[in-house]
Amino acid sequence: MKKLTGLFLTLIALFALSACTTALGEDIVDFSESQQQVETITVWMDDADGVYMNELIPAFNAVYPDIEVLFQPMGALDSRDRLKTYGVSGNGADVFMFPHDHLSLAILEDLVYPLPSSTYDLLNGRILDVALDIATAGTRSEASPTLYAVPISIESVFMMYNKDMLTQEEIDTYNLDTWQGIIDYAPIYEAANPGKYLITSNSHWADNYFNQEIYSAFGWRPHGVDGTDPTQVGFVSDNLLNALTWLTTELKPAVTGDKSYNSRSTSYFEQSSAAMIITGPWAITGFVDKLGEENLGALTMPTFDGIEGATYTPSTFAGSQMVAVYKYSQHKEAAIKFVEFLASDVAQNLLYQTSNDCPALQDLSVIDGIGDDVFMQVMITQLATSIPMPTISVVSYYWAAAETMVKNIWDTNADIRTEQIKAEASFLASKTLGSS
Repeated sequence: MKKLTGLFLTLIALFALSACTTALGEDIVDFSESQQQVETITVWMDDADGVYMNELIPAFNAVYPDIEVLFQPMGALDSRDRLKTYGVSGNGADVFMFPHDHLSLAILEDLVYPLPSSTYDLLNGRILDVALDIATAGTRSEASPTLYAVPISIESVFMMYNKDMLTQEEIDTYNLDTWQGIIDYAPIYEAANPGKYLITSNSHWADNYFNQEIYSAFGWRPHGVDGTDPTQVGFVSDNLLNALTWLTTELKPAVTGDKSYNSRSTSYFEQSSAAMIITGPWAITGFVDKLGEENLGALTMPTFDGIEGATYTPSTFAGSQMVAVYKYSQHKEAAIKFVEFLASDVAQNLLYQTSNDCPALQDLSVIDGIGDDVFMQVMITQLATSIPMPTISVVSYYWAAAETMVKNIWDTNADIRTEQIKAEASFLASKTLGSS
C-alpha cells in the first residue's frame, strides 16, 4: 500500500511540475546552451602591451563564444625557438606569429600545420597576391597550393624625409625621386648644410632586404627568376656584378663617403642630421613621436632613370607578418577558426588602429582612416611593384653570405667578382652543413 501511495504522490508531483513549467513560460531559464563545452587555445602574438589582443579577443568571441583565447605575449622573432622546445608534446602555443623570413625555417623545423584548402579559398582574392605568395611558400602556381600561414600585415621599404631639412621645391628641382638626383645633390646639400647629410638608412648598406630594389633594377634576385630555386643563390651573375659596382662606386660616395657600411643609420634621421631615410612602416610611429607628423613626408623608392644597366623594374621585397597553427596543437579546428578570423575586416581594422600595421587586404577601403594616411599610401604604392620574399628553406643561408659579400666590397674595396664567388661557396657550404 505504501508503494502505491508513493507512486501516486510522484505522479502528482510530476503533473504539478509540468503545469508549473507551462505557466512560467519565458521565466524558465534554459541552461543547455550555457553549458556547452568551451575549448581553450593558447595564442602567442607579438603584442607586448596587449593593445591589439585586448580588442581582438572580444571581437573573436562575439563570433566564436565557445572558444576561449589564452593570450601570451611572445616576440615574433622568438616564437619559433620557444616552440621547438615543446616538440611533439602538443604544449606551448596552438597559434604563433613570426615574420616572413621565418616561414621557411618554421616549415623546415616541422612547426607549421598546413591549413585546409577551404582556408586558402577564403583568402584567395581577399589577401594581397604578394602576401599570399609568401604564405604559400612558392606553391601558389601549383594545382593545389599549400597555405602555411595567414598573412596579417604587409610591408615594404620606402622613403621618408624631414620637411624642416628638405623642401618639396628641392625634391622637384633636383629630381630627388631618382637615385641619380640623390647622388648628384648629396655633395651640394652637405656643403650647404655643414654636419648634415642628405640620406641615411633605417638599417645599414649591407642589408640585402633593403638592397633588393637596387639588385632588381639591374635584373637580379636571389634563387632564380621567381625566388624558388634551392640549388643556388645565383651570386655569380653579371647582373649582380653590375648592381654591386653601381652600389659601391656611385651610391657609396653619396651616402657614407669613405666610411663603413654601417656608419650612418637611423639615429641620423631621428636627430635631424639626415634629411631622408630608407625605412619601413615599423618606424613610422617612432619617427612621428620624435619629429612630429607635420614635419614628415614620404616618397616611393627612387627610380633608376638614366642609370646605365638599370633597365629592369626596381622591385622591393614585400614582407609580411605571419600567423600559423602549430603542427602538434591539440586544438587545430579552433586554432584554424582563430587564424581565419585574423583576415576578417574586423580583425584587420583593429590591427591598423592599434598597431599601425598595414593590413594585407586587397581592398583597403574597409580600413578606417588608411586612405588619409600619407605614409601608408606611399608604401601601398611601392608594394605595387614589390616581389615576395623567398620562402624556400635554404634562403636562410642567403642572408649572411650576401651581407658578408657587400661588407667586404664596401669597406675594403675587395674585388667584386671574387666576393661573388666566395658568397656562392659560403651559401653552398652552409646548405650542406645544415642538411647534414
